[in-house]
Amino acid sequence: MIKLIATDMDGTFLREDKSYDEVRFEKLLERLNQHDVRFVVASGNQYSLLASKFPQHYQDLTFISENGAHIVSHEEDLVQFFQSHEEIETLISYVEGKFPQVTLSLTGDKAAYVLEDIDPTIEVFLRLHLPLMKKVSSLLPLPDDHIYKTVIVVPDGQTEPVITAIKKDLADLNLVPTASGYGSIDVITRGVHKAWGLEQLMTKWGLTADQVMAFGDNANDMEMLELAGQSYAMANASDQVKAAAKYVAKSNQEDGVLDVVEAYLDDLEE
Repeated sequence: MIKLIATDMDGTFLREDKSYDEVRFEKLLERLNQHDVRFVVASGNQYSLLASKFPQHYQDLTFISENGAHIVSHEEDLVQFFQSHEEIETLISYVEGKFPQVTLSLTGDKAAYVLEDIDPTIEVFLRLHLPLMKKVSSLLPLPDDHIYKTVIVVPDGQTEPVITAIKKDLADLNLVPTASGYGSIDVITRGVHKAWGLEQLMTKWGLTADQVMAFGDNANDMEMLELAGQSYAMANASDQVKAAAKYVAKSNQEDGVLDVVEAYLDDLEE
């Protein structure tokens, strides 16, 4: 029996306009609570942004934010995993030198940091995901903050050359680039991803993979989809992501997550 449902947000739970059927979700959440099924939001975004999507319920939900590096349950910090400042400095120096056309953002515990001369269009895009943002004249030396991850926005959306280069040239670092959608790359700590975050919760709550259902659409969801006993890639996901999942759900535009959860509860209650 499923006891934990974990879902990515952008491209998965949320429609393209960042909305979801709140009335329908509220009814499903009530039914999930009746069966002691925990609903977990798993995203690369900041906790504050994720909580704002559930204004009536965030106090009762669990969030795997920052791709696993920051886990909050019932408004309590369970996990905060920060990156090495030395390694982040190496990454910034490398990317700024080799890929001057990209935009870098550091996601910290206090705020996300971007350069003062950031392209206004990219700033608007980033603020959708990183609302707590501060502008600085330089990313080096690093801001006085603990950093969860680095975000790289590639203006033409061609993320693969950047990902390949970082993996090859900075292989000695404990940092790993992963595509997060919309021309963005999340550089996370090696091994600290959404599946790692799920494992922390599974251990805490005494659950096995067979009791977990998960949904995702992008490369940074793949480990989570491979871990979960019942995993769904969205219809809008790439073939690579679909191969990591056991099933395919309708697209995010068609409320695929809610459809699967509703069908599961209907079967359970028959």
